[in-house]
Amino acid sequence: MLEISNTVILSEWEIELNAIRAQGNGGQRVNKVATAIHLRFDIKRSTLPNVYKERLLKLTDNRITSEGMVVIKAQFPRYPQNNNKLVNQLVS
Repeated sequence: MLEISNTVILSEWEIELNAIRAQGNGGQRVNKVATAIHLRFDIKRSTLPNVYKERLLKLTDNRITSEGMVVIKAQFPRYPQNNNKLVNQLVS
C-alpha cells in the first residue's frame, strides 16, 4: 500500500511496476538486463476519491496519457532496486 495522505491510500494492485531495458550507455550489459522501472497508474480505475481523479485528469502533464494513465519511467541510476526507490520518491 502507498499512503498518499492520512485519508488517501492506494492499494498495490492500482500501481503496475515493470522492469524494462534502460536506454543509453550500458557497456557489456546493454540490451541484456532490465534495469529501468516503468510505473503505470490508471487514474480512472483507481480508488482515488472523484475530486482527486477530476483534478489529475485536468492536468496538462506529459506523464498522463489521454486515456488517464500516469506513466513514469525511472532509469537512473542503472540498478533496478535503486529505480524502485526513485519511482516511490516521484510518486510520493
